[in-house]
Amino acid sequence: MARNDVILLDGILTERAKSETLDKGELFELFAFEQILKSYDLTRSELEHGWVDGRNDGGIDGYYTFVNGALVIDPSKFQWPKKSVRIDVVIINCKHKDAFKQEPLNTIFPTLEELLDFSKTPDEFDGQYSKQLIDARECTVHAFRSTASALPKLSFRLVYATRGEDVEPNVEARGNQLARVVSDYFSNADISVEYVGATELIEQHRKNKFVLQLPYAEQLAGEHGAYIMLVRLAAYNSFIRDERGNLRRYLFDSNVRDFLGENRVNQEILASLEDSNSPEFWWLNNGITILATSAIPLGKTPDGNALQLHDVQIVNGLQTTQTIHNYFQSGLAQANDKRCALVKVIVSEESVIRDKIIRATNNQSSVELASLTATDKIQRDIEAILEHENLFYERRKNYYKNIGKPVERFVAPLYLAVGVVALIRKCPQRAGRLKSSFMKHPESYDAVFSEKFPISIWPKIASILKFVDQVIAEKLPKKRKNGPRIVASWRGAVALCAVAEVIGCFDYSIDQLLDLDLSKLSEQRIGDIFEYVTSSEVPAKQPRGRADLVCMQFAIENNLGGGDTIGRWRLPVDLGQHHIPAVASKPIASPLDENKIRLVAGVLPPQPWKPGVQHRAAEVTGLSLNETKRAINQLILQGEFHNQINGVVFDKNRVIVAIDNERSSTQQKIGDIYSDAPATPPA
Repeated sequence: MARNDVILLDGILTERAKSETLDKGELFELFAFEQILKSYDLTRSELEHGWVDGRNDGGIDGYYTFVNGALVIDPSKFQWPKKSVRIDVVIINCKHKDAFKQEPLNTIFPTLEELLDFSKTPDEFDGQYSKQLIDARECTVHAFRSTASALPKLSFRLVYATRGEDVEPNVEARGNQLARVVSDYFSNADISVEYVGATELIEQHRKNKFVLQLPYAEQLAGEHGAYIMLVRLAAYNSFIRDERGNLRRYLFDSNVRDFLGENRVNQEILASLEDSNSPEFWWLNNGITILATSAIPLGKTPDGNALQLHDVQIVNGLQTTQTIHNYFQSGLAQANDKRCALVKVIVSEESVIRDKIIRATNNQSSVELASLTATDKIQRDIEAILEHENLFYERRKNYYKNIGKPVERFVAPLYLAVGVVALIRKCPQRAGRLKSSFMKHPESYDAVFSEKFPISIWPKIASILKFVDQVIAEKLPKKRKNGPRIVASWRGAVALCAVAEVIGCFDYSIDQLLDLDLSKLSEQRIGDIFEYVTSSEVPAKQPRGRADLVCMQFAIENNLGGGDTIGRWRLPVDLGQHHIPAVASKPIASPLDENKIRLVAGVLPPQPWKPGVQHRAAEVTGLSLNETKRAINQLILQGEFHNQINGVVFDKNRVIVAIDNERSSTQQKIGDIYSDAPATPPA
C-alpha cells in the first residue's frame, strides 16, 4: 500500500508540474506545505510567506507562526488578542527522498538552538541565515512578546516530510533530541515531532473538509429543506474546531466579515458565556446560519442525535462562533454546561438560492461591494461556461480545491480580469499590474466583468492564457522565487502579441477574438514572442509602461496594424496605474491672424513632415520663420495636424498615428514620443 501511495503522490506532482515553474523538490515542498497546513486554509501567497527554503535556510524549508489560528505575516499590523491566546509554530523540513534520513535533522539542530533563543537579536547569531528565515523567526518573537501578559499557550510542531515510509530508530532518536532543544527554551509548550510520508500526505490530500457532523440537543423544526436546532455549546465548539483545536476558518468562506475583535457586542457575548448564572445563551444572542448541500440525519450517535452536513458554510454568526471558540480555548468552560446556541441549517443545491441567502445574511450592514461579487450573475455565468471546458472558476475561495479538483485547471477572477485587460482592452502593462482592489469600484468592476461580452469569450480568454502560461513555464528556469512574478508580468503582453499576429492586427474585434482558432497558436511562436518581449530594450522611465511599448514595437517590426490601440484604455477608476499626460504645445503669446494660419495650412504637406518644413513653408508664404512656427503650433492645437518628433506623428494622447521610417529606428521612434522633449515641428 505504501508503494502505491508513492506512485499516487508522484502522479499528483507530475500533474502539478504542468502548471508550475518549480523543480521536483520545490513541487514536493509546496504540496507538503499544503497538506501539513491544510487546516489553516492558507492561500498560495500565505504559504510562500513562510517558504524559507534556499541559501542559508539552516535546514528549514517552512517556518510559520499562527496566533489563534491566524498566520502572522506583518507583526506591526497584526491584531494581537488580549486573552485566550494560543501560539502555534510550525517548522517544516522537506526532502523529495524515498526514506527518512538523520542528516536533515542534524542540519536543523544548531539552527533551532539559535533561533529559539529569544534573548539573541539576529546580528548576534553565530550562523548565517537568510533574511526570509530571520523575518519568519521574528514573527514568533513578536507573537511571544506581544501576548506575554495573556500567558499564551505555546505549541511547536517540528515536521519532517519525505516520500518515505518507516522511521529508523536513529532518526527518531534525533527527532526526540530536537524536541528537548525546544523544551529547554519553552518548558510549558506542547512539542511534537512528526514524520510525514507519502501515505500521510495522500491521506491528508483526500480529506474533504466540508463534510462534518453536527450533534444537537433539540430540533425545533425540520421541514422544506431547513432545520432549526438547539446545539450544546460544547458540541458546537467541537463542530467548528479541527483535531488540533484550531478554528476551521474555511467554514467562513462565504461570510464576508472577519472577526471584529473585542468590540462591545463580542464582549457582551463573551460575558454571557462566562456568567454561569446568566439566562440560556440562545435567549441572549443571535443565532447561527449554516448552508449545506445536503443534511443526512444520523440518528443516535455517541454525542446524541446528529446531522451529517455536506459543503458546510457558516454564512451568518461568525462573531458568535469566534467568541464561542475563544471561550472554550480559554479553559473557562464548565464541563457540565448544558447551554445551547440556536443554529439554523438551510439545505439547498441551487446556487442561485444559496447565493441569495449568502447575500441576504451578509448584507444586513454596510460591507464592501467587492466582498459580494462572488454571488453576481456574471460570476455564476462565468463559472458555468468554464465548467463546460473542464475549467474551475474560483469565484468562491478554495471551493474547488477542497472538493479535490485539479489545481492546474483553476481559473481565478483576477486571472480572467488580466485576460480581459490584455486581450480585449489591449493594455498589457495594466494587465501585468492589475490588482483585485479594482473590484471594489463598481465602474471598474463592470468595465472588466462586462455582461455585454459574449459568454463564450471567457473560456477563450482562459484557454489562451493557460496555453501561454504553459509555454512560458517551459522557457523559464526552475526558480520558485521569480518564476511566478515573471509569468504574471508578461503573460498579457505575450498573449496579446500572439493573438494579434494570428489575426493580423492589434485592433481586432471581440468577434474576431472569439473566432480565433486556438490551434494556430504555436508553442514555438509563443516561446519566440516571450523571448522577444523579455529581451527587447525600450526607453526607461516613460509615462507608458514597458509592456505597452514592447507590444507597440512588435506591431511596427511585424507590420501589424492597430498598434495605436495599445495602452489607450483606462479603468474608469484608475488605481494608481501609469497615467499618460496629454501632449500640449508651447503656449502662443498672442493670437496669430487667421489669414496667416490658413496660408500656412495650405502649403503644409501630409504628415510625417520632413526636416526643414517650417523653412520651406516660410519661403513659400513669405511669412517670417517665427510666424510660420506659431501658425503650425496653432494648427496642431486646433487638431488640424498632429504633434511630431523626429519623424514620429502622434495625437494628443501620445498614440502613434504615423512614422517616417527613413528617419529613425523603431526603438528611437517610440522613445522620442515618451521622452520629455517638447513637441515642436521638425527643424
